[in-house]
Amino acid sequence: MDILESVAIEIPCVACGGRYEVTLKQITLSQKMLHDGCPIRVETECPPLTQSGLVDQELIQELQGIWARLEEKARGAGGELKLRCG
Repeated sequence: MDILESVAIEIPCVACGGRYEVTLKQITLSQKMLHDGCPIRVETECPPLTQSGLVDQELIQELQGIWARLEEKARGAGGELKLRCG
């Protein structure tokens, strides 16, 4: 399981007042876009610019590494790691 696809942050939309989810995967891709030289620097023109600052890149990498280690331990025990909600 890709933990970054399974974990999201629900944030408010400043334009419509609704709420939407941004997965950690989307945040990671946004950070990569900016790192690779995306020229847009105005948040209203570039949602990834806003998304990239939601969670620190190192924190996401730590979560991904810990999840991978947990999956490995579960497989070693003949099991499968599951993410339960609710």
